[in-house]
Amino acid sequence: MNRIIRISAAQLPTVIEGKSFADKQERNLNEIVKTLELAGKRGSDLVLFGEYANLHHRTWSEDKSEYVADPIPGLFTKKIAECATKFKMNVAMPMFGTYKGVLSSHVVLFNRTGKITGCYQKTHPTVPEQSIGIEPGNDIAVYKLDCVSIGIMTCMDIEYPEVAQVLMLRGAELLLFPHVQGSWGEMDWEIRYCARAVDTGLPVLSACYGYPEGEWLPGKMIGRTSLVGRDGLILGDLGRSIGLLTYDLDLEQKRITQFFFNEKHDRTLAVIASRRPELYGELVVEGAKKRALRKLRGKKG
Repeated sequence: MNRIIRISAAQLPTVIEGKSFADKQERNLNEIVKTLELAGKRGSDLVLFGEYANLHHRTWSEDKSEYVADPIPGLFTKKIAECATKFKMNVAMPMFGTYKGVLSSHVVLFNRTGKITGCYQKTHPTVPEQSIGIEPGNDIAVYKLDCVSIGIMTCMDIEYPEVAQVLMLRGAELLLFPHVQGSWGEMDWEIRYCARAVDTGLPVLSACYGYPEGEWLPGKMIGRTSLVGRDGLILGDLGRSIGLLTYDLDLEQKRITQFFFNEKHDRTLAVIASRRPELYGELVVEGAKKRALRKLRGKKG
């Protein structure tokens, strides 16, 4: 029995031209709306954008005035909601915004009627992000949409295998990875990204930012908006280009392997069933973290 959903991931332009902050922000919103319209015309059930999609600049800026948070809900989310409603599709919109009084890197979830049904708060913001007021979230949540249950790993969140594993244990069927990765390198990106799919037996959909043909150079935004299958194979990839990736994913087509057991099983269930959580206590105590912090700060002990 098939259970097919049509998923799309947007690779917006890394650079938005304009005469002023407001002009660039307006042009960026227009790009988002055009992309949502394309996703809608393709019949998408779910659309994902890259981290901080509401900001016209995608890379780190020393100019703190470039970071203007949108309220959630607000005028920006109203426009996204209109598109979600018009095309009857779910939208996962990463935002630099304030939700319930908390400034963070959020991913706002809109259902097919334009209603905000969830707001994920990045759990592992970097030190530079925290220096501009971004607060880390404290919940690795799974969100049930009408077509799929999703877990979200925003940028730095994917660095920690525990995040993907908790989402697996909580029933996620698809992992979303919005990010702004640039200079870490191709192998780091690809190995880590594919490993999260292999670790969990879950597909991973990513969204980043791209460039016009011929403008990309090593060290720039990595792009690679793509879908990784349950076995770690890349099923679709936009490379460095600006565009929209769309893929029909069958949620019932599991990765069946002879993993741990004599018989072949759905890898996700086999991983969960064969875990030994009684051995992993060190992962949830703070001793090692505190020792590492002291070493980083040049303190002994």
